[in-house]
Order: sequence, then C-alpha cells, then structure tokens
Amino acid sequence: MSSDLRRRLERLERGTSRARPRRSGEIRDLPKGEETKTASGHAFHINTHYPSDYLHGNRPLQELLTYASGLAAEVGNDPGLSGSKIRRWGFVDIETTGLSGGAGTLGFLIGLGTFVKGGFNLRQYFLRDPEEEAATLQLLRSDLENVDGLVTFNGRSFDLPILESRYTIAVRDRWRLSGRPHLDLLYPSRRLWSKTLPNCRLGTLERRVLEVERTEEDVPGELIPGMYLDYLRTGDASDMTRVIYHNAIDILSLVGLSSVVLEKHLDQDPSGLAGGEALAVARWHEANGRIEEAEGAYQAAVRSAPNDMLRAEVLKLRTAMLKRQKRRAHAVSSWAEWHEAAPEDPAPCIELAMYYEWEVKDLSQAHEWAETASRAVNKWPKGWRRDQRSAEVEHRINRLQRKLAG
Repeated sequence: MSSDLRRRLERLERGTSRARPRRSGEIRDLPKGEETKTASGHAFHINTHYPSDYLHGNRPLQELLTYASGLAAEVGNDPGLSGSKIRRWGFVDIETTGLSGGAGTLGFLIGLGTFVKGGFNLRQYFLRDPEEEAATLQLLRSDLENVDGLVTFNGRSFDLPILESRYTIAVRDRWRLSGRPHLDLLYPSRRLWSKTLPNCRLGTLERRVLEVERTEEDVPGELIPGMYLDYLRTGDASDMTRVIYHNAIDILSLVGLSSVVLEKHLDQDPSGLAGGEALAVARWHEANGRIEEAEGAYQAAVRSAPNDMLRAEVLKLRTAMLKRQKRRAHAVSSWAEWHEAAPEDPAPCIELAMYYEWEVKDLSQAHEWAETASRAVNKWPKGWRRDQRSAEVEHRINRLQRKLAG
C-alpha cells in the first residue's frame, strides 16, 4: 500500500476526511440499483436474486436448508442458534474504508443475503455519499430485524463491532448486533482446515474447499478502501462494480461454506474425512461428551493423517482422552504409535514407563521405556530445556533401577 493511500485511509479513519458532497446525478457508471426512503433520507441498494438450485462452486445454495439449526448451534458454540430457522438466517459481509476497524471506519458497502421462497436474495447497501449512512443503517436494521440469526466470516471481531459503532455514531442508536444468534464461520473453519491449508482466509477456503474461481472482475480486499476513496474524490464509480462483485461472492461463499462445515460435523462415518477434518470432529465430539463418536473420529484421523507430525498430534490427543476416561490399557498401542511418529518426543515413552511401572507392575518394561525417553531427549539441541527434561528422565531411570535392584 502506498504511503499516500495509507495517509488518506488514516485521515478517514480519524473522521477528518472531508469528501465533497455530491448529488447522485454527478456519479458516473454507478451500477443500477434502487432507492428507498427512510426517516433520515434515501438509501441506495442493489438487489440480486439467485434461484434455489444456483450452484456456487460445488454447492447449490439450497443445500444448506437441509441441515438442522441445532447442529449449527453446537458447531458455532452459540446456543441461541438452536431456536432459529436456517431459512431465516441473514448472511452478512461488509466492505469498509479501513482494514483495522476503529470508530472512524465506515462500512460503505453492506451485503445481506437471505433465503426467500424460490431462491436466495442478495441486497447490497451502498453509500453513494457518506451522508447517506444514517438512512442506509436504518434500512439495514429494518431488514435485519426479520432474520433469526447471523452468519459471517470473522464477523464477531470485525463486521459486527464496526456496524455497532456506526449505529452509535451515525444513528445515535446503541443496537447490539453482537447479541444476536450468530454463526461465525472463521472458528469452525480453522478447526477443520488449519492443519492442512496454508491459511484459513475466506478466499483460500473458496478455492480449496468450495472450488470457487473468481473472475477478473474481482479485486483484492486490501485495495478496496483506496478504491472507495478514489470514487469519493472523482465521482467515477466504475471500480465500484468490482467491489460489489467481490462482496457478492463473499456472501454466496458464506452459504456454501456453512453447508460444508455442517456436513463435516454431521457425517456419521468419519472415514471419509481428511486427517485434519477428522481431528477437528473428534475434538468437537469429545467436548460435547460423545466419547464413542470421538473415538471413531480419532481413529479415522490417525489413518488419514497425511504426515507424521499430524499423526503424532492426533495420537497425543486421543491418548489424553483415554487417560481421562481411565482407559490406559487402551492407550498403550497409541502411545507406541505416537513414539514411532515422533521419535524425538519423550512424552509417549514416559507415558508407557508410568503405565508399566504403576499399572502392570512390569519394572523391566518401565525401565526400557524410560531409557527410550532418555535417548529421545538426547536428540534435542543443547540448552536448558534439554538439561531440565533430561534430569527428569534420569531421575525416573534411577528410581526404576533401585526398584529393580531391590
């Protein structure tokens, strides 16, 4: 980002930008839309309808309606969603004048997608001029009051706080959007794919999970604030078509990604999941007390883990669950597998040494695993961590040797 653009963004975020007010007639190449009159003036919005069977990447939009909101409540860790109807959810994404948030950040394009009879409607509220903000927010509120729950991507930290701030500043209305039932897809997406994808940005998930390829109409998100500032200065709205396209694809991807996330958690046979996905589902089942389902997902994760690093992590978490269930005998083979996958990690060897010493009373086996732990620690780089861990292991070995001698 150029230093000039950065300075302009900072001025706007501080609320010191003084864009010259213009009438809508002075704007060139603005996409076709509609005006709605509110108590604070006119709001401009662009409406697009998609049929129910519209295919976004590899998912038809209507597929999401086949899932239960109770599942979404568990996946999204928001009990309020269980009383909602997916057909009445609102899918929200905003484009702003700044990427860091803050009281001076303006949401100049707000997308709201909702299911309707026969399809899916997308309404995009666009600020032709910052003076239209109060009217736009009033119209948005009247539409949002008809939805049962919200779906966003990182909306908990970004979109909703910005909107709440703008309602307070522009409308003098402390409307608490963050209290609504909410499925923020960032968090379940991270659980499912952070182990296998380079990152969990929405664009990456679109390509790798939904198989969506954006056209050349799209624009990188980091350029959008500067493009809007240029529009305010020049009145040339030609680039806003690209920003509106970007926002529309974001909204459609929220619908498709919701379907995939719920499908992964609903699948009764975890053997079809990738290693990282199966691990996420296992931990989700365990957190909700479904130990049998968690065990099946952990086993599937071990089988499908693409590398020893992930396999070792799965085995570590699985054996920890078995220990909490006081099923140490069932963990023995997994501790051994963990050692094979991570030979420089002494932790599984120590677990086996403790098991054979205290559960089986086989001191020879316990001593052998303690020695194996010592060899693992000796592979570490020299330093205080190695010295500390080595001292702990040697203390165990010496105690076992005294027991064996006795």
